[in-house]
Amino acid sequence: MSFNERTIALIGEENFNKLASKKVIVFGVGGVGGYVVEMLARSGIGEITLVDFDTISESNINRQ
Repeated sequence: MSFNERTIALIGEENFNKLASKKVIVFGVGGVGGYVVEMLARSGIGEITLVDFDTISESNINRQ
């Protein structure tokens, strides 16, 4: 069973198609934002835009 087939089995084909047609933007892709993005992608959202102006450095590595 493929990933999409499992999702369709859980939420139905109509709802899966609705998710696939949606666009989402996520501001901040640190600890929580990164998890949110992963779950949105796994749920089948069609287009995800990420916005994060932070840079990874020693002082903030715990938030990445």
